Amino acid sequence: MSTLNEPLELRDLFKRLSPSPLALVLILFLALSSFRVYGYFGSEVFHGPPIMIGFVLMWFVPTLFLTPYGRHQIGFGHSLSFKWIGLGILAGAALAGLCYLLGILLYGKTEHNWFVSIGYTFQSDERIAQLPRHIAFIAFTIPAIIASPIGEEIFFRGMVEQANRDRMSRFAASSFAATLFALVHLVHHGIYRGSHGIEIMPISAAIWFVLMFTTSLVFSFLRQKGKSIWTAVLAHSAFNLVMNITIFFSLFVSHPQTNPAG
Repeated sequence: MSTLNEPLELRDLFKRLSPSPLALVLILFLALSSFRVYGYFGSEVFHGPPIMIGFVLMWFVPTLFLTPYGRHQIGFGHSLSFKWIGLGILAGAALAGLCYLLGILLYGKTEHNWFVSIGYTFQSDERIAQLPRHIAFIAFTIPAIIASPIGEEIFFRGMVEQANRDRMSRFAASSFAATLFALVHLVHHGIYRGSHGIEIMPISAAIWFVLMFTTSLVFSFLRQKGKSIWTAVLAHSAFNLVMNITIFFSLFVSHPQTNPAG
């Protein structure tokens, strides 16, 4: 991974079409986030396929938009450090455990607990709610430890961060990426479809935003120290695995009949 303050190297076509790498990644952020927003708010129940499409499209963004050196800049092609891979997996699991414990401490098993509300989303489709718990766990966890970590780490820790490296410090670029990462995760908890339309849980949403912002910064640190995008991917996978374990085997409760604000 490049340590120089240099812009992300785009393919010639996109250099001509885009005023800067930052402008391009912001357009991509809006386009790719729309799949997630549609999955959560495009119908009365959670709709997973559009979200999966958004994650998979993130996989191909570097190949489509970047030169080989641009892909090197965001963390591809580097040798793996098993030390940092191990530390990354432990860090991801620990962060998910912290989110779980803080949610229980502040909100118990109510819908204001971020992991509980994510679990409610999983059950919003009656077909999913009727599955045996272990089957539902497998169905949601396999994509959660593959599609989401690969797509989001390539895009946020790779594309977004490096797009800012010619105009921001490393920490500022990581913080910018963390802000976008935390914002899009508000559709998982904090912003929801209630009886009066789209509603917000302001306090728990703000806490969840801070947790996701902090988690993003840790993933950025791991990518930088491990010198590979895959260090962050594995940390993210560990986070999602532990999160789903807590949702399905500790916090699994029936979806409430009233909306969270009620």
